[in-house]
Amino acid sequence: MNQDRVSIAVEGDIEDRISVLPRNVIDCILEFLPVKEAAKTCTLSKSWRYIWSELPKMVLDYEFCDELIDESESKFREVVDGIMLLHMGKIVKFDLDVRVEDLASYTAIDRWVLYVTRNSVKKLHLRISNIGDRTYTLPPCIFHCSTLTQLKLARCSFKPPGSFRGFPNLVTLRLASVTFSEHCVIKAPLLANLTLNCCDGMQYLNIVSPVLKSLYVCYPHSYIALNCFMNCKNLRDLGLVFSKVVDNPNHDHRSTLVKFLGSLPALELLSADVVLSSGPPFMLNCLRKLSLSVDFGKLGHISCVLQLIECSPNLNELEITVNGTDDNIEAFVKCLKMADCLQLPLNKLEYVSFYGFASPICVEAFAMLFIIQARSLLRIFIEQPLGTKSSKDLSGLPRASPKAELVIS
Repeated sequence: MNQDRVSIAVEGDIEDRISVLPRNVIDCILEFLPVKEAAKTCTLSKSWRYIWSELPKMVLDYEFCDELIDESESKFREVVDGIMLLHMGKIVKFDLDVRVEDLASYTAIDRWVLYVTRNSVKKLHLRISNIGDRTYTLPPCIFHCSTLTQLKLARCSFKPPGSFRGFPNLVTLRLASVTFSEHCVIKAPLLANLTLNCCDGMQYLNIVSPVLKSLYVCYPHSYIALNCFMNCKNLRDLGLVFSKVVDNPNHDHRSTLVKFLGSLPALELLSADVVLSSGPPFMLNCLRKLSLSVDFGKLGHISCVLQLIECSPNLNELEITVNGTDDNIEAFVKCLKMADCLQLPLNKLEYVSFYGFASPICVEAFAMLFIIQARSLLRIFIEQPLGTKSSKDLSGLPRASPKAELVIS
């Protein structure tokens, strides 16, 4: 009898503890759960019954959506409609990652997006994968949502209405596989972070953002116009990935990378998977970190890298991802022995890293340049394939910096 009383008391104590948890703690717990699991918590306690429906973050991830769509797309639409119907209060974040085929699902997505934009959504993430050639076109309500601070879109068509006046509070914009089919001006006075990944029709795009600090552009299939970013004077972090050299005299109206770099007096971080035809005719005085993808089989690439280093007197960190072969090793070494290479401004350089398994002999020759000359060098890292050995004993070289550590892994 006493044992039963103790058992009841313990169970009651557990229920009471769940019931009296602070609301912010409960919200934090539920935010880490998928929607399906969060809904099940309504059975834990009377005080928890409706909390899941009041969460300000609604995340419908791919796993959740795909499980429903495997039954049928109509089932998927029915369930999400029910979630929207039961939800109470504002929706700060709405995340939808789904693969659809039925046009009725596009209409339903429009309806859900309209609902969240009317509920003061701040963070909107849409990834609409489709089966076939159809592309989801963003509804006009997105372009009229003034509360947005973060917008992430993937696999959709970006066609703002004529009444579009920009995103007044947007701070982060990330677009992946988004299509622009007509001239589009995006005014975002607070935009600080912009990512454009494999977007089509970027020649129609014009970004107006005086406070932009971080820009990443990946377009591996063609040239790209950088004119639309010329007014981003406060840019600190720049990442560029292309398949072709962008500084091509034959494409001067589209390839303006040198001019673009010259318009960025505050640039601190530069990452590029493309090499200029020549070094910039100006100084990058604020540049602290330089990350490049370099073909050591092409002397033009080596010359450009050296010129970029020469134009960056305050460079602190250099990362090089190596491509190409050692076929041109003699000319490569000869290039490094030129007088200009032996007078590089390396006083601030502390970290140098080489990644990739191509051109091991060229890598070692290039590493020697920094070991011998960089007076502030703290660490030089060389990635090597498992089981291979260095052809030269770099550790025995005289070092300009007594603190320099050589790591080969």
